[in-house]
Amino acid sequence: MPKIVDHEARRGEIIEAVWSLISSRGFQSVTMRELAAVAGYANGALTRYFPDKNAVLRAAFRRAYDATNERAGAAIGDRGGLAALRLLCLEIMPLDDVRLREARVVIGFWDHAVGHADLVEFFESTMVEWRDQVRVYLRQARATGEVPAGRSDDVVVDGLLAMLMGLQINALFMPRDTTPARQLAMLDGFLDSLRGR
Repeated sequence: MPKIVDHEARRGEIIEAVWSLISSRGFQSVTMRELAAVAGYANGALTRYFPDKNAVLRAAFRRAYDATNERAGAAIGDRGGLAALRLLCLEIMPLDDVRLREARVVIGFWDHAVGHADLVEFFESTMVEWRDQVRVYLRQARATGEVPAGRSDDVVVDGLLAMLMGLQINALFMPRDTTPARQLAMLDGFLDSLRGR
């Protein structure tokens, strides 16, 4: 009887190996040969699950993105407005070891993706989802009077995403200055500015 292979489980193991490599040795260590060795596969066997390095890196980034969304969804529940927006931001911000590890994967992905139009397009599609979600929370906050009218949604979304991405970089490269307390102060200051304070 042929052995039944759980392809999704195998793909998960390979992605975990990618995360392990990035965490321990940096993004440049992720080669298909090194990944196969860490994941316990013969060289070339990974192509059954991922055709090339870009496919592996896309899946690794997607895992970070999905994990963030799952945590945010659980934390937000049925909340809306600025409370929901703050909870989404908290799950993106590198406030603990889990989210710092995700930041390493995300930043490594950015570095590699710059030279690959398909990866840039893939990243942009994930950011469109977050941008749309932030706009929903802003509309809810305006509808309840929590946020006054007048500020462009695009300007708010651009500023917020720039801050969140910057915090991911700063937490890895300037950890002494990018403490969780200072990150939270930045976020709350940003949200206060939306309230007109």
